[in-house]
Amino acid sequence: MLKVGIVGLPNAGKSTLFNALVEKPKAQVGAYPFTTIDKNVGTVSVPDDVLFKLASLENIDKVTQTTIEFVDIAGLIKGASLGEGLGNQFLHHIREVDLILHVLRYFKDKDIPHVHPKIDPEEDFFIVNEELIFADLQTLEKRLKKEKISKEEKQVLEKVIQEMNQGKMAKDLLLKEEEKNFLYPLNLLTQKKQLVVANIDEKDIQNPPKTVDSLPVIPICAKLEAELNTLPWVEQQRFLKAYGLSKSAKEKIIIESYRALEVITFYTIAKRTEAKAWTLKKGKTALEAAAKVHTDFAKNFVKVEVISAKDLIEIGGWQKAKEKGKILLEGRDYQVKDGDVLEFRASVK
Repeated sequence: MLKVGIVGLPNAGKSTLFNALVEKPKAQVGAYPFTTIDKNVGTVSVPDDVLFKLASLENIDKVTQTTIEFVDIAGLIKGASLGEGLGNQFLHHIREVDLILHVLRYFKDKDIPHVHPKIDPEEDFFIVNEELIFADLQTLEKRLKKEKISKEEKQVLEKVIQEMNQGKMAKDLLLKEEEKNFLYPLNLLTQKKQLVVANIDEKDIQNPPKTVDSLPVIPICAKLEAELNTLPWVEQQRFLKAYGLSKSAKEKIIIESYRALEVITFYTIAKRTEAKAWTLKKGKTALEAAAKVHTDFAKNFVKVEVISAKDLIEIGGWQKAKEKGKILLEGRDYQVKDGDVLEFRASVK
């Protein structure tokens, strides 16, 4: 399952955000650093109106959304790359995730102390990323000291170390694909894509911050959203209306996280018993999609019937689309597109 790590300084509101996002909140929240000692893990369904439209269209009762996993990671402090605080544990957990959700504290609350004398999101942003860079430099230096290392790899590592010593993150370096290939096995922390979340006060919901260090931020009042997450759906809508919002900020974070993971969604409605959304990496083939649905479909793959969900909904259903000749028959090398509805044909052994 795809994993998104919630990262930031202590008391930035990471665990509160986690409780706002996941379907079964369980993270302990406290007004002191390192309330989270070990990571908290929770699964989140990705909002998907198309899936429910498909289910309604085909009169399917069972609907299964695609999911991603959010990981609430222990707070970091300056010196984490040297093991300060829970640094080593923090960094190890980040290595396990596919995307970093970087939480910055904007809210003010005298009962929740900040780890620094004043609240400064720009400074906090710099501190966390600096520690990630320091940790990566240690990884690179360690690799450089290996005896069995090619001349080409040595040159690439030295080049990367030089640039990262100037404060650059690995994901921002201008490298050729063959140079990047030397870095992938190292699983560098700063190679991971980041989304930045501004944890704001309720009073700032209508006028939230837009950027930090020239990067766009996703604003959320984590405290309010966590409270909303404990209420029935109808009550949630009342609260949102009172704040002049059409949907919760948590939905935006979940959708943006899913998009940032560079995946697509395809759908299956076979036998009309279940409408299901599936996650697939961009550029993958019908054969690889078949393997996700069932290993037998991949092993005995013959063809796949394909139509976009948009076209299927507009036409009015699978049978009508078939009668109009709108369902295409493709082979195993067909590159699956975002929003495809697939029905696999496999040989019977």
